[in-house]
Amino acid sequence: MADVAVVTDSTADLGALAADNGVEVVPLTITFGNEHFRDGIDLMMEEFYQRLTRAGPPVTAAPSPDAFAAVYRKLFVRGASAIISLHLSSELSATFNNARIAAEQVDAQRIRVIDTRSVSLGLGLLALAAAEDARAGKTLDQVADRVAADAPRVELYATIPTLTYLARGGRIGQLQSIVGNVLKIVPIITLRDGVVAEYAKVRTFTRAVDQVVAIAVSRIGAHADARCAVLHAAAADLAATIAERIREAAHPRQLIINPVGPTVGTHAGPGAVGVFLIP
Repeated sequence: MADVAVVTDSTADLGALAADNGVEVVPLTITFGNEHFRDGIDLMMEEFYQRLTRAGPPVTAAPSPDAFAAVYRKLFVRGASAIISLHLSSELSATFNNARIAAEQVDAQRIRVIDTRSVSLGLGLLALAAAEDARAGKTLDQVADRVAADAPRVELYATIPTLTYLARGGRIGQLQSIVGNVLKIVPIITLRDGVVAEYAKVRTFTRAVDQVVAIAVSRIGAHADARCAVLHAAAADLAATIAERIREAAHPRQLIINPVGPTVGTHAGPGAVGVFLIP
């Protein structure tokens, strides 16, 4: 393994890309009633969305400090000389704080825990870049410096057919003002200062998707080094179309498509699509 090991949490929504790139994923927990599932391990996507639409809202919980500590110790035993641990916004979850507690317990000098202020494939893009740097033999400081430079540049433009799931999941943040108008508008949402915020609002979902594509193409522009990720919640065909439209109009260096896992899907709900990019 690389001298610097890369750790993230399951909200990065990397799926098989994590193992393929040597990224260690610590799962959050999804609870439906009295049943507990590890995100991406015990609960497959099809079953998750079936439960989401027919049952009451699930509860999501951050990994415990002990869960992180076990992963950190395992990576050191396997030969890692240092660890960089990248996590979703501390405004959205206790995950970052629990990882920081674990790092202090295990080896604070050799573990760097970073609050990326992002989530989903925004976090995923940062983790993939860190893994690329680690494989190239870069030091912990060098890997961390790139993450610190890239994290504030991550942009999200996404849209959801309904605000119902976001509202009931308690992660609506700055979107609270438009909940009462949920049946009349479709929001384009972004991340601002680590929380969900409104970017724009339009009258139909189709228009919202078109605007997301237009914004992404404009922001990618002529940047040959741009990285892009299209996310979706049970909307694979639409996500593929969005990716193709972006690929035809712009030429990002990296363009991946992945579904959001249960933790993010709990709050986005089925049908959500979006684009993360680092221009």
